[in-house]
Amino acid sequence: MSRPIRIGLIAEGEAELGASIPYIKPEDGGKIIDKKKEGALHTLIRRELKSAGLPDCDFVQRHPSINESRVCKLRTGHSILDPKYLAQVVISWKPEEVDIILIVVDADDKLPQRQIDLERALNRIRDNHLDVNDQSINDRSAGGLAIKNFEAWLLADIQTVSNILGVEIEQLENIETLDDIKNILETAIAKSTYLSEVSSNQRPLQIRWKLGFEIDLDIIKTCCSTGYAPFTKGLMEAAKAVMDVLETTSISQSNEAETQF
Repeated sequence: MSRPIRIGLIAEGEAELGASIPYIKPEDGGKIIDKKKEGALHTLIRRELKSAGLPDCDFVQRHPSINESRVCKLRTGHSILDPKYLAQVVISWKPEEVDIILIVVDADDKLPQRQIDLERALNRIRDNHLDVNDQSINDRSAGGLAIKNFEAWLLADIQTVSNILGVEIEQLENIETLDDIKNILETAIAKSTYLSEVSSNQRPLQIRWKLGFEIDLDIIKTCCSTGYAPFTKGLMEAAKAVMDVLETTSISQSNEAETQF
């Protein structure tokens, strides 16, 4: 394979997407996101692919929706699950721009409903993710449900987080059932002197991003077995489907080149 896997990632906001989340200019839609502007979720995904022996990936900026372009405001939170919104975003990506489309959303306190919403969202994504022949692609997408929110994935490896922040955090049991995970992380960041030189409004995002490089992926899968583990399984299945397509294309192109000679 001669290039990284291209991923279109749809998620709730800054905690997941870092500096890549601000208002998207129409001319930036479909372009590869600068790695320096990625967030913690980008990093976890890249590490998962690497640990499975798969190629590196690039994350592709989505195209702003018509409404976002009009009001210069991004859609965030669980509203990204809206089927009409998703259809518009997904179909805006050209086949050559993205190989995989991922969506990650917080369950909050509405797990059963979010599960239904996520399944509906994935169906809409698959209906509107089209190949070069305008045929829908149903095996190169995956969804993740962070239970109860994304911070649970970052705090699952509590010992590493405590060591990096230099703050003792109480051991957390059954992390996917806890209501105050986001507050626990925010409090620990506030007490920590880690990255204190970073401007105050960017520091929490930078810290989350740095944690994404260091926390143990297997511990996240174990402690977040209802949310993170299924997401990574779907990610691997989608990535391998892409690999199959790219390898088949490469072989076909090679055979054509040999035939010409």
